[in-house]
Amino acid sequence: MKLNSLDLNKLHVFTVAGRESSFSVAAQKLSLSRSAVSQAISGFEEALGLQLFDRIGRGVVLTTAGQQLLERSLEYQASLERTLTELSQSVSSPKGTARLGVFIGSSRSRLTGCIADFLDEFPEVSVKVVFLPQAELAQRLVERKLDVALSIYPLSRHARSLESHALFQEQLLLVCTARHHLTRPTLHQVRKLPFVDYYESGELTRTWIRHHFRADPGKLRIRAHAAGVDWVLDLIEREVGAGIVPRYVAAPLLTSGRLRQIRTKRAELADTIWLNQLRGLQQDPGAARFLQALRAAFAPRAE
Repeated sequence: MKLNSLDLNKLHVFTVAGRESSFSVAAQKLSLSRSAVSQAISGFEEALGLQLFDRIGRGVVLTTAGQQLLERSLEYQASLERTLTELSQSVSSPKGTARLGVFIGSSRSRLTGCIADFLDEFPEVSVKVVFLPQAELAQRLVERKLDVALSIYPLSRHARSLESHALFQEQLLLVCTARHHLTRPTLHQVRKLPFVDYYESGELTRTWIRHHFRADPGKLRIRAHAAGVDWVLDLIEREVGAGIVPRYVAAPLLTSGRLRQIRTKRAELADTIWLNQLRGLQQDPGAARFLQALRAAFAPRAE
């Protein structure tokens, strides 16, 4: 006989009655009438084709078949309770590895605080971070080699199986030391500056110039390119050239006077940071909790 052919509610009534050796006590525990308990067990016995209780007056005693079924039912309940407890604990105290992919050029400062706080709260989880070109981030998400990735455009452009959500926006500022500062910059003056960029092609610098001057930048002097905001910032401070960094990174250095901002009359260039993951992926508890931590750490700082 298959389990799905039985009324499991009646199995539960039988288990309580068998454990208590009393229909009356079972009725009290289940908030049912004694007759309802009796009817449920009679119906269960009929479905099984077995007698589970011997009725002696108003008392009941388990038959051999009833005793065997009760033992198996109690084992089943205990096993199910252990499984539910383990699942509950895995959610409250997750384990495993959360795999994060980050676009080249991202600042480590905000991520460092988020990861450190997360690992302090969930000591059984480890975090693996890789910095990659965005097309490769998309590929690794599709191949399930990453749980989540941060990018500066939605990676769903690369694959329909990915879903992308705007996480926050940040303003991008062109900053430099006093040596390279321009108070009223013209397109010609900006073109002559030495630059530090994240890409050898000077892609971000070109985007900033097109945004502010509505003109093609032409050939630029890209003196250095680096794979992260922090490295770019160090090179700017060493007077290698001007460079573009997020406002939250530049703010303390601008306030202290160590760096200066090159401004135009146009609004600052804004960049959207996207959170990407494989659509419908059932993440393990550790990765799922890390995703929650990322949202909490980044979203409040949206500009």
